[in-house]
Amino acid sequence: MATLFKQLKNLKVTGGIIWLLELIHGKDCLNAKLNHLRTLQNGTVGREVAELLDSKQYRLIPKFENHDLKHVILEYEMTMEDEIRMQAYLIGNGNFTFPCLIFFSLGIFYPKTWRELAREYKTGKASKSIHFLTLEECMEKKVEDIRREYGRKK
Repeated sequence: MATLFKQLKNLKVTGGIIWLLELIHGKDCLNAKLNHLRTLQNGTVGREVAELLDSKQYRLIPKFENHDLKHVILEYEMTMEDEIRMQAYLIGNGNFTFPCLIFFSLGIFYPKTWRELAREYKTGKASKSIHFLTLEECMEKKVEDIRREYGRKK
């Protein structure tokens, strides 16, 4: 029963997007990649991504690897409110993808964050574009270097 409750809660939080991607690609299709990230040196982008996912007991999800990368680089938590804040930043930064707009639209349910969303949008607009940065190209780079170049200026 606890497992079913956890699955329902995860479906609610992600709107079923992750569930659908796992259904299409399989739940464990990126296990080898995640295992590789775990072997990288401390302080690298890939290792930070692996540690973040492990701390939440999440997996790499197909089509979301670069999304997880952005959590690490931009230093947003993996909570619903921080997810929405990150989407505001990314929209300001030029990311107008369908998933980004869908997750951002959930901000309507968090009126206390609306001012913050406007600030995040402006911060994203003033920052170097992170839209095309990929986990593949920067997994072995130092996270501090990538944050210095692409991170949000708080």
